[in-house]
Amino acid sequence: MPVGKRRPREEQSVVSAAAQALAVEAIAAADTAKAELSRIAGLDTGQAPGTGAPMSVAQIAARAKAELSTITGLDVDHVSSIVNASDGWHVTVDLIELKRIPAATDVLAAYEAVFAPGGSLLSYHRRRRYFRDQMLDEQ
Repeated sequence: MPVGKRRPREEQSVVSAAAQALAVEAIAAADTAKAELSRIAGLDTGQAPGTGAPMSVAQIAARAKAELSTITGLDVDHVSSIVNASDGWHVTVDLIELKRIPAATDVLAAYEAVFAPGGSLLSYHRRRRYFRDQMLDEQ
């Protein structure tokens, strides 16, 4: 179409409707992607953290690993216990405090974190430090 010429009104409305449909599809795709990322990260509770929405054991484990790793700056080795108590979730996560060669001499630390039923972190503290190959009596 030559510059300066206007499209007939019917063509303008068809182009406008097509652009609007593309925008709606893009918004829907973005919303779907956000929901999928939340589901994968274990954050899909249907409510905001701390509101009392129940979370599964897997979601709490994922949340505990992510929160403690972020706060301490340490790498997660494993989750060693999860207890759903009256005051919230008590989760013990073992983090690598010092990597060594051989790996059996790595220094690990067991951190206990307490989460509200909705998943917000209430408190955390280091319970003990130990070498990876060290056998401990469980209490």
